[in-house]
This record gives sequence, structure tokens and C-alpha cells, in this order.
Amino acid sequence: MSTINLQLADDEDNDRIIGLAEQCPQEGMITYFTNRTPRFNTLQRLLDKDAWHLVAFKDESVIGLVGVVHFPARVLGDTYKVGYMLDLRVDKAYRSGMTAFKLVRAAVDHVRKSDADMVIANFLKDNKSPLVFTSGRGGLPPALHLGTNRIFNIIPVRSMRLDKRYKIDKPGDKDIPEIVELYRKYVSRYAIAPVLTEDRFRNYLDTITGLSLDNFLVARENGKIRAVTALWDEHPYKSYQVLRLNFSIRVVTGLLNFLSHFMKMPHPVRLNEPLRQLSLVLYAHDDCPEALDTLFRHANNISMGSEYTLIMLYAPENDPVFRFMNKFTGISVRSEMYVFAKDAGLIERLKENPADVLMDIVMTI
Repeated sequence: MSTINLQLADDEDNDRIIGLAEQCPQEGMITYFTNRTPRFNTLQRLLDKDAWHLVAFKDESVIGLVGVVHFPARVLGDTYKVGYMLDLRVDKAYRSGMTAFKLVRAAVDHVRKSDADMVIANFLKDNKSPLVFTSGRGGLPPALHLGTNRIFNIIPVRSMRLDKRYKIDKPGDKDIPEIVELYRKYVSRYAIAPVLTEDRFRNYLDTITGLSLDNFLVARENGKIRAVTALWDEHPYKSYQVLRLNFSIRVVTGLLNFLSHFMKMPHPVRLNEPLRQLSLVLYAHDDCPEALDTLFRHANNISMGSEYTLIMLYAPENDPVFRFMNKFTGISVRSEMYVFAKDAGLIERLKENPADVLMDIVMTI
């Protein structure tokens, strides 16, 4: 019997990795698989030139994959190099074995031998399988549970009232220093959050399709920027190919199709097509959650009757950002976040700190 071999992925593995994704659908109300283009690691390499993936081979077939992208983050006031684990998938025929465990252990070992200080992993809530990775067994260090994330999928079906105190427009180049300072102040309330310098922000604007200043919105009050967000279409790099719909979603889709003849409705979910969505990323406010809520409402309004079905927002489940979201129409999905760290003392400090983790753009990749 041939053994399973693990090695770093390269461009020659692209077609087999894309083929693996098709064999690993994410099941739920909407069953889909993730399709990355034009290469399996295009976006990760734009964000981090040192990003990498590990593949599991059985003979000539790719049966498993896991990746890590790095970014600088402030952790309890100090700057660390953090890895974020993504693209964990295993061919269905090998899920009952040790393939997934071997991939995660190899990824964590790779991080521990590198100059990264920790790695964060995110697993769907109520999925018990990943618990084997976090319990400190089989050569893996114990992981700390960082909390629950909420992925709120806004469905733009009705116009929402805006707060007239704020003028909404697109920022210009002269606004970049003010936006970066707004981010710096906003993320200081979190235990872990990416460091966003002006150079890093400008690099996003220049290199990532769909993240130019034309894709940002700001809310101003008396000329001052009180809130900011980007409305990002990630389809040049990643899409969710729809395979099946449960009964409830089929009913909703039929209703949207019918109502679209009379009013502005979101793009319907269609089988064997990508799920059309936008993501609210790089958001922040200047102690003014009402301004950020106004931006989200504006994003909802301008997306009505557009080519998009959903607008995704990622945040910790108990984040104050959700206090203003009860008027939105949408669907929530939850995930659990864990951290493995080289420094056991840092884990103890994080245990004692109740602050949340903010990684909105990282979790979308």
C-alpha cells in the first residue's frame, strides 16, 4: 500500500489542487466548493510573498491541502508575525483517516520552525472534527480558543434609512493618512489585530483587484472621517461554485425571482454558478458606530437590484458592530477561532485578556 507524502505545493500542482477543491464541497443551506483563480495561491502571494501551502499526495493524486498566509499583528500591545491557516481540505475518501491531522501538524511544525510567532486557525462552529487539532495530542501544542466569529450575510432586499448627519463619499489619496490613523485607533481595542501601516495600505490599493480607493466608502461629519469600509468583490481571486440548495433557499430564490419583476431584488442563487457576493472589509470607526452603521446601510442600498446576492461581514460574535445589525435582512454562520503559539507565556496572557480578535480581511481569503 502506498504511503501519503506531504510536501510544499508549487505551481505545477495547480490543476490537481483545483481538482481537489471540487471534491471538497462545503455543505449547508447552500452547498458549494471554493474555486481559486487564476492560480490556487494568487491572492495569498499578493498579500504575503512568503505564503505557502502543503499538499498531501497519494501516488500522483493530491488528496489534501492546507495553507498559511502571514501578516504583522499587534497582540496585547506588541507586534508579532502571525500565520493564518486556510484552505484545509481532504478528499472525501481519506477523511476518516489521519490525513487532515497530518496536514495540520505539518503546518504547525512548519510555522514553529519559521520566524512566525503563532498561527491562527478558524473552524466552522459545531464541527467536532477539528477538536483533535486543538487538544494538544499527537505532537501538536495545545491551542487556545480565541472565541466565536459571526459571518453575517446581508441580503439587500429593502432600502434602509441613512443617518443624515453623515456625508457618504469615496475617499481620495489625500485621505489615506487619516484613514490609516482611524484604523490604528479602532483596532487598539482588540487583543489581536493586523498592523495596517500606510505602506501596507497603499500596497493593498495598488496590487489587489477590487481594493482601490474607488471601492472604499467613508462617512464624514463636518469634514472629518468618522467611519470607513471597503466593499470588495473578491471574484477575480476566489468564488463559491454553487452545487446544491436546501428547500428553504430554493423557496427564497423562487420568491426573489418572482419579485424581481416588480422591484429591485438581489441576484438569485443559481445552481452551477458562482455565488455573487461582496465583502465588507477594512472597516473602522472613530468612536462613532452610528457612522459605520450608516456606511453598511448605504452598501445595502446601492447593492439592491445589482449583480450581487449577499454582502458578507466578519466580526467576533459579541462585537459591538452587530448591535446595529438587527434591522438588516441576512443569514448568519459561525466559526471558532484557535491560536497555536511558540511562547506558552503569550497563551497565558491571552487567556487572561477578554479582548476580541479582529481579522476581517484575513478571514475572507
